[in-house]
Amino acid sequence: MNPSNPYESPAAVITETRLPLERDVPEEISHPIKHGWVAACVSCAMTLIVTLIALSGDSAGNTDAAWNFVDVALIAGLAFGIYKRSRTAATLMLAYFVLSKVLIMIDTGKPSGLVLGLLFAIFYFRAMTATFRYHRFLREWKRNPPAPKRPLSEDPLFAPKASDT
Repeated sequence: MNPSNPYESPAAVITETRLPLERDVPEEISHPIKHGWVAACVSCAMTLIVTLIALSGDSAGNTDAAWNFVDVALIAGLAFGIYKRSRTAATLMLAYFVLSKVLIMIDTGKPSGLVLGLLFAIFYFRAMTATFRYHRFLREWKRNPPAPKRPLSEDPLFAPKASDT
């Protein structure tokens, strides 16, 4: 406090809050996100393999199979978004996957790949909810950061007493 101005507010030490490290994020949040982007990578790889097989087996040059590369790029981009913990990417991945499965079932008239599709949808749903929980965790972390840990030698309870030396 400046003695010349009695109305000046006292200076306070403001510490910068750090973002949580990967080890600080609870496992019930980080694991579903990891499973979601891994499932998206598997889905991307499967779509790519099926597209390449369809293009190599078709001597007439089917352009419909070539459009599947757009699908592969979209799934790869959304997988990267889930990896980066994007709520938008996780929500879009779930919606896109469910919509594509429904359209395939309407087009073919039979529920093909229903069990595997349900398994992927569960992974995407859990990843979506985990990204929302992750961002809530970040918001709470910024509002109320944990106290910095100090070594035991600085802790008054464990500091050596004058009689100990």
